[in-house]
Amino acid sequence: MFRLKKMTAAFLAVLFLCGCFAVTVFGAENEPTLREVYEDPYGRTLCAARKGYWRGTAENSLEAVRAAVDAGADIVELDVKKTKDGVLVLMADDTVTRTCVGYGDTTAVSELTYDEIAQFRLRSGEGGVKAAETTYHVPSLESVFREKQDCLYLLDADWSLCEEIYSLAEQYDMLDSVIFAVGNVKKSTLTEWIDSCGVKPMTMTYFKGNVIFSAISYVNDSVEAGAQGITLATKVPSGVVFGSKVMGKADGRIRTMANTAQPELCGTIREDTEVWWDELIACGCSIILTDSVPELTDYIRDCEVKKEALREKYGELVENWSLPDLKSDKYLDYKLAYNNAVSSAEKLLRDGSSARSDIVTATYELQKAYDDIQNNYAELEKGTAGMTVTPVRVALCIAAVAAVVAVEIFFYKRKKKV
Repeated sequence: MFRLKKMTAAFLAVLFLCGCFAVTVFGAENEPTLREVYEDPYGRTLCAARKGYWRGTAENSLEAVRAAVDAGADIVELDVKKTKDGVLVLMADDTVTRTCVGYGDTTAVSELTYDEIAQFRLRSGEGGVKAAETTYHVPSLESVFREKQDCLYLLDADWSLCEEIYSLAEQYDMLDSVIFAVGNVKKSTLTEWIDSCGVKPMTMTYFKGNVIFSAISYVNDSVEAGAQGITLATKVPSGVVFGSKVMGKADGRIRTMANTAQPELCGTIREDTEVWWDELIACGCSIILTDSVPELTDYIRDCEVKKEALREKYGELVENWSLPDLKSDKYLDYKLAYNNAVSSAEKLLRDGSSARSDIVTATYELQKAYDDIQNNYAELEKGTAGMTVTPVRVALCIAAVAAVVAVEIFFYKRKKKV
């Protein structure tokens, strides 16, 4: 009997472990990869850290990459240059002057070997002559790939370096983690390069300007070339590239990114804060490039919490409740308001990236539309409720009265002449 109990216990333990394994494996399969999220134009809002999270570290350093990932960044934007001996390194400028300590007379990255540039120590933060010296050194792109952090790398480099970056990423099995910032490249050139690659590269194009037709044309070219993302930028205060006409062409076709770390590139959006993130996301941007990584990730997390609350409210007031069939005029207005609120909620629940203000407003409007029907149900059911006074109806009444008066005046003057 004792042996039978032991065998039974062992069998149950095996079943338990198999169950845990199955949950782990199948759960992982159901969870989209970061590449899949990026390639989905309806995907959730993504936080991109500009030059890594350099606050407390140094821009374009391994430490900044790690800090960005630890702070919750989905994408780490890095700048890539090539040394004299052909090594790809992280560096924003053509020279090492702003970001490094220890350089000599020759300061251009292209005139230094990797061994020479690797001896320099990075300045803290964004660099500059007043920035403190750190213990960090200029890293190679290869050293970044070796670490295989859980993020996507948006690599900003000269177009001529794309082939070399692709080869290095392929060597380290990192092609599913690299986004090539290809800049303002012609559609034919980009298409030809993408088609020549064994594994389709993830790409991010770039448009800067404020001419609607040019922006729409470039959005269309980027989509047709096979890019999954486009950065939109403008220095013009009106910021029409973030308007509905341009964003409407991108909606559901390609990701759009705004660089709030450089607010002067966002038109009227002047700060790298949640107020402006919210406004840009409401316009249609689904990737925000920021210097405030922890704050943006907190904002995105709060959006998800509020969207879950909207989803629950939708289930309560839409899926588990039906509109009554009533006939009064006032009910038609309430019914229209309810249907509009439902449509707004459904769009936000369907889209992965939504502004917090839109989510909060949609939740309120849905609840209000439901409450208006429920609180007035007795009168609506009897058909005694009057017609709702709305601005449109007031305007129509005024127009009708004006038309009648005009006709009366016309016939009065005509009669007087006779």
